[in-house]
Amino acid sequence: MSEKMEAMGGDKGGVFDDGVFDGVKKVTVGQEYDCLSYIKIEYEKDGESFTREYGKKGDSLEEFVVGYPYEFITSVGGTYGYSYNFDVMAIQVLVFKTSSGRSVEISCDKTLYSGTEFKLEGKNGGKLIGFHGRSGDAINAIGAYFFPVPALTLEKVERVGGDKGDVFDDGVFDYLKSIHVGRGSDCLTYIKIEYVKDGKSVTKEHGTKRGKIYNVYLNYPKECITAIGGSWGYSEDYTAVVIKSLIIKFSEGDSFQIFNQNRSMGDKEFMLEGKNGGKFLGLHGRSGHALDALGAYFSPVPAPVLEKTEAVGGDKGDEVKVGIFDGVKKIIVGKHNDCVSYIKIEYEKRGEVKSSEHGTIHGELNEFVVDYPKECITSVGGSYGHSDEYKAVLIKSLFFKTSYGTTSSTFGVPNSPGKEFLLEGKNGGNLVGFHGRFGQTIDAIGAYFWPVPAPQKKEAVGGNNGDEFDDGLFEGVKKIVVGQDNECVSYIKIYYKKDGKVETREHGTASKTQNEFVVDYPNECITSVGGSYGHVGHYNAVLVVSLFFKTSKGRTSPIFGQTNSSGKPVGTEFFFEGKEGGTLLGFHGRSGDAIDSLGVYV
Repeated sequence: MSEKMEAMGGDKGGVFDDGVFDGVKKVTVGQEYDCLSYIKIEYEKDGESFTREYGKKGDSLEEFVVGYPYEFITSVGGTYGYSYNFDVMAIQVLVFKTSSGRSVEISCDKTLYSGTEFKLEGKNGGKLIGFHGRSGDAINAIGAYFFPVPALTLEKVERVGGDKGDVFDDGVFDYLKSIHVGRGSDCLTYIKIEYVKDGKSVTKEHGTKRGKIYNVYLNYPKECITAIGGSWGYSEDYTAVVIKSLIIKFSEGDSFQIFNQNRSMGDKEFMLEGKNGGKFLGLHGRSGHALDALGAYFSPVPAPVLEKTEAVGGDKGDEVKVGIFDGVKKIIVGKHNDCVSYIKIEYEKRGEVKSSEHGTIHGELNEFVVDYPKECITSVGGSYGHSDEYKAVLIKSLFFKTSYGTTSSTFGVPNSPGKEFLLEGKNGGNLVGFHGRFGQTIDAIGAYFWPVPAPQKKEAVGGNNGDEFDDGLFEGVKKIVVGQDNECVSYIKIYYKKDGKVETREHGTASKTQNEFVVDYPNECITSVGGSYGHVGHYNAVLVVSLFFKTSKGRTSPIFGQTNSSGKPVGTEFFFEGKEGGTLLGFHGRSGDAIDSLGVYV
């Protein structure tokens, strides 16, 4: 699938060929008197970093860091010519351009070179995934591999504000954990951001820490920043144009504001946001004693926005917003006389269990337990009406439905007179929080749902021999290796991605014949799994005999395993896919000497 662009430069030095990786994270180049003598490339593949280096380091080194995976190198250019220092043709200049529009030139002494220009790039604007060329004492020639799928373009929103202070650029990260902002008498003096990249925390600070400090903590990935705005203008304290106020908007629809107490008539408002509503990935700007200017990077992919269903029921009790969590593990419901008088929810957030309870009269208690995170609550239903006991409109009954198709018992007062309701997300997303009105009892209830469809478990098909396996849920799949043996699929190895790391699971027995299907995750996802199963005489058992995969980019893998003369799978065919083109999150099934049966989470 990769495009190989021929090496440009001289014909001396030893040949090198890195092959292909998922992408490039950093390039370091060594500069000599009249050529480039050294190159070191940090690649990523299957969540791991790999380094390759060629030539000799030289007098000075310059590095170019890429905001991978949201930013890619899309072209490599430069010049090559004769090096008197090494008596060979060598690379004199390298120019790297990225999907976000950034460009950097690394060269030897500009007064010396006047070589032949070149430019390497993919036909469809694809991303750089590997280098090849020639090297010895210098970099004699350079060529490249590109992945022929247009790279997603990171959105860089230019900075606004003043022109004092030092320029800074945090680059781009996977997500944010927290922001801390300092406010002086008439402007913002300081900002500290805790980012996360490849599962590790990275902190960036700008300005001078003084004044009142405001702290904002995010629950990623359920919550992210989609816009940063505010105002900028002249500060009497600093005799300069600086950032004077800040507004942070979140994907769930809320916002956080830091106001300027001394607003001037000449202050100008601004709002930094991506064209497609993408999430905020990094900050750039200018800072010194204060925050002089701010700009931002945004993902080109729209950020998920939580769905809030309005509360139903009465208008008594105190209005409460419980918060946003990852999911729900257990709900306990209390009934007293003719209404639901109590509810306790056991949530999970970042691996920790947190509880919230509402209503003060426990009454008769019943519980509903969910196999989270494999199983999620996808809808909340029930009824509300007038309570003679409390002389108010209250919730009379509650029930819950899950992604497995399970429906709980009706808690409270089943079949009670009143108005029925059903709270659920538009896309079948999982329940991540409640809001409503609560006092002695449950007056009104509403919910928050994650906009991405909740994981669905598709039951395994095939035989009933072998040992049962269940990989659980991951964020996505990067690669699948399929082994074939004696008219069946005998082996499968899956490279999953979770929390910035790659984890593998393998089932069956490895065979000599193996094929792999590689996905450009997270830009490309497997959306469906198909194949067939049937009786295999060699094993005297029903086994999976063929497999194929389809992706979000419209690609379909070859059929791995048995096919007929028409190229179609042999045996009983099956096809798994989620609602709205969901992503493959995990496999389950049975395996022993081969793959007996297979099911998926999508």
